[in-house]
Amino acid sequence: MHRLAQWELMECNAKEHELQERQRRIIEGFNDANGVPPLAAQTAGQNLRTASVEQGVLAKAKERIASHAMSEARKLKQVLRMAGTAAQQAFREREQRVLEEITEAAAKRPSGRMQGNETGSASEGA
Repeated sequence: MHRLAQWELMECNAKEHELQERQRRIIEGFNDANGVPPLAAQTAGQNLRTASVEQGVLAKAKERIASHAMSEARKLKQVLRMAGTAAQQAFREREQRVLEEITEAAAKRPSGRMQGNETGSASEGA
């Protein structure tokens, strides 16, 4: 979801750039032409207004998408943090089980050694 929001934001930026370029070309057309016919001026003015409206719509969409992207980034960060915590907990639990196994094995070993020592001592005395 986070990457999708980033992609949509990049698309908005590209559309915004296209609109700015379109407005620039219309304005340059006015600057280059000395005697612009009224119909051409009216069409160019409508094109500029349309581009301006589209730019406003894009700006709102861009804000919404940026907000959504930030929200998704926060969610992703939270999930990653939770996954890290779960992994640490699982590691500690595994570590605890291994420690308990080692402790149990060590607790069983000395009693076996004691019997071996007693048997060894008895054979030495004979």
